[in-house]
Amino acid sequence: MIQPELEGKQLEILKEMLPAARRIGVLNDHTVVSPARLQAREDGARALGIELQSVDVQGPADFAAAFEALRAGGAEAVDVPGSSMMVTFRDQLGALASTYKLPAICGVSEMAAAGCLASYATSSRELFGTLAELTNKILKGASPADTPARQPTKFELVINLKVARAIGVAVPSSILARADEVIE
Repeated sequence: MIQPELEGKQLEILKEMLPAARRIGVLNDHTVVSPARLQAREDGARALGIELQSVDVQGPADFAAAFEALRAGGAEAVDVPGSSMMVTFRDQLGALASTYKLPAICGVSEMAAAGCLASYATSSRELFGTLAELTNKILKGASPADTPARQPTKFELVINLKVARAIGVAVPSSILARADEVIE
């Protein structure tokens, strides 16, 4: 599974944008937190010399209190791992990140347009293309058991410069040069 490896990469990108940051908050969707994801996140944080402050959320009613806890705990930024709940309520999460002036990196590309400073995630276009291809094969009679599983190979970095300006973050040119999309 590729998701644990993404945890460390998202923290790495956030740290590159905020080199002085020492404490990063994490919103944990209790439905998708796994030991592998937690371990990958902890390993990534340790390698970067940052401390993580995790807050569990069970639904959108928990978001405001979670951001309040992150701010009170000294978080300098927040990692919002991808999950269906986080994507569904991306506008609310983006608004809270802005209100609390916490630069956020999100685990789904569409969340950058909703108010995250950045996102680093698998390419939705690639994932949906693969799904369409596999569906087509199965509809044409291929056995699902004979259809190999495939890992994503394309990842997208999206930077929201509008958010960066609003919260006072200067995004390094090295990050902008690597971005697949820059939202002005």
